[in-house]
Amino acid sequence: MLEPLEAAHADCLRDESRASGHADYIAHPRSEADILAILAEARQRQLPLTIQGARTGIAAGAVPRGGIILNLSRMDAIHIEDHLLRVQPGATLAAIREALPPDRFFPPDPTETTASIGGMIACNASGALSFRYGPIRPHVRALRIATADGHIHDLHRHRDRADGPRARLGTLELELPALPRPAVKNAAGYHAEPGMDLLDLFIGAEGTLGIILEATLDLLSAPGAVWGLMAFLPDTAAAVGYVNALRAAPPGDPARPAAIEYFDARCLDFLRARSDLLATRGIAIPPMPPGAACIYAEWHAASETEAEAAVLAAAEELPRFQADPDTAILADTPPELEKLKLFRHAAPELVNSTIDERRKAHPGLVKLGTDMAVPDPHLGDILNLYESDLTASGLEWLIFGHIGDNHLHVNILPRDPTDEQTGRALYARWAAQVIAWGGSISAEHGIGKLKRDLFSQMAGPETLARMRRIKQQLDPQTLLNPGNLLANP
Repeated sequence: MLEPLEAAHADCLRDESRASGHADYIAHPRSEADILAILAEARQRQLPLTIQGARTGIAAGAVPRGGIILNLSRMDAIHIEDHLLRVQPGATLAAIREALPPDRFFPPDPTETTASIGGMIACNASGALSFRYGPIRPHVRALRIATADGHIHDLHRHRDRADGPRARLGTLELELPALPRPAVKNAAGYHAEPGMDLLDLFIGAEGTLGIILEATLDLLSAPGAVWGLMAFLPDTAAAVGYVNALRAAPPGDPARPAAIEYFDARCLDFLRARSDLLATRGIAIPPMPPGAACIYAEWHAASETEAEAAVLAAAEELPRFQADPDTAILADTPPELEKLKLFRHAAPELVNSTIDERRKAHPGLVKLGTDMAVPDPHLGDILNLYESDLTASGLEWLIFGHIGDNHLHVNILPRDPTDEQTGRALYARWAAQVIAWGGSISAEHGIGKLKRDLFSQMAGPETLARMRRIKQQLDPQTLLNPGNLLANP
């Protein structure tokens, strides 16, 4: 069952964080019985297990630190029954979308469609559409989990709940004290509270409490119409004002977008400079006013008439923010929407390839990308802080992200190790301010092994101690994904 790790599996020592690790063995289970046998051997030999899916994470959560790599990519079965999706952990988002009938819709949409569903659940992944639909958590109906003791648990939402601060999981008696969470988009730490649905404990736990064997997820009816609008604003203040106008419509109002995305002027310049490369990938750069920031909004409506009304109302708001509606780009058909989405996804891919190229001269160089979210009143504040610090630093940088959720990705592209050190100092400064404002240092990527120090600052010693007690109850030998979220004891 366990194979010695050899050169053929070298890719499994890394994920998209570009961090690299080491392991003694690798296993590619195809069944629950395989996983239970591997768990038994790990317990007997006290070998840590690093659980992997598609390795698309950027916080080194799938990077091993010795022991066994448990790669679940071959457990990828997909079953669809009406509004329910039953799926094994190795199935990718792209495969799920391909399998869906035309009248069904699965909202979570991380940029990387090769992400596995197990990894998405483990990190409570989200994406652009989380402004309307939230992260993956509310879409999970049931989970089948293997815990480190070798037992399998079937957990259903609204059925399997904690009794106040106590819960029974098979033969285990769990204490589930309330763990504070910031009132913003958040993917940092365990979700624990008295009376909770027990499956929520494992969603976002980054593989540290159990192994996802199967998930049942809710599917939505596909929207009757999807329209998009790409608008160009003269500066950051105008962009923030326009975002606040777009999200003023309450939930359930047809005028409320499903997604509100942001690209600063530097990001647009970065893409323009690589237009020839993008053209080879079938991605065209749309006409964009120089020096402008961009807001992309998308509406999911019951009908074409409803979508058109929402988009026209949004376009009519643009002059209030010194923006020309004639420069806006409308997408009202699937091919036009696909063009804008390809453009939207090009930025993170090109940032990563740029750093890969620079790493040839400076091995070990990494991109620094923030994943922080702040409360609504501080959206303008955090953008101003980012821009003022970065302008003074002399670094190369650009900003894009899910501005509807006050969740922006600052991408610092270091040219050498000195730049990287400068960028890390800025990152730490920003994190301290975000925490002070009641925000999260990870809104969608998770903590993994790379952000533990920042998470410790955000959570505080009492919350970390409570998390360790939960981990100890479910995984007393610290076998599952050691080093994720919490430093090894």
